[in-house]
Amino acid sequence: MMSSAAPAMWEYRIWPDDAGAMAYQLQTTLHFVEELPRTDTYFMATARAPAQAKLRGGARFDIKELLAREAGLELWRPVIAAEFPFDDEDRATLARLYPAIPHSLQSLAALRDAFLAEGAELTVDKKRQIATEPGGLRAEITSASLGEGARTTLCLEHESAVELARHVDRFGFSDLPNLSYSVWLRQHL
Repeated sequence: MMSSAAPAMWEYRIWPDDAGAMAYQLQTTLHFVEELPRTDTYFMATARAPAQAKLRGGARFDIKELLAREAGLELWRPVIAAEFPFDDEDRATLARLYPAIPHSLQSLAALRDAFLAEGAELTVDKKRQIATEPGGLRAEITSASLGEGARTTLCLEHESAVELARHVDRFGFSDLPNLSYSVWLRQHL
């Protein structure tokens, strides 16, 4: 069940051709913790509202909704993070964002089949490192493998657009376009 208290976060995600120097700068500035590797399945179904749906680690269904774009930054809010069965709030959110997907489905397999009827799915193997800095900055370094080899993505997040913009400049991200997973994955369909 998704808590309505889940905060919206401003995000800036880059996919540099050579991420080594930028990743090193982040690693020497912030304290990162490595997460266990996982596989996420992203669903490329057309949404009424800009949203990103995925099956996280094979067990939990997540949807993030894009709320705003401002000065190159994107404001994303998690709206579903649940295992089955969905509660009424999650079913209503699914129906609002993906009206063609039956919202009364009772299993992840049925939900996956419904999304596949609406568009492709892409599986990404991830090895992530996460850092959280006092003051609210969250940083991520991820090796994302889409079958053709691994690609490194770097991401900065903050609840404040002003603070995030400051960190985007601080770490030199602004020289590269902000591409969410869904935009980057659509380039690889």
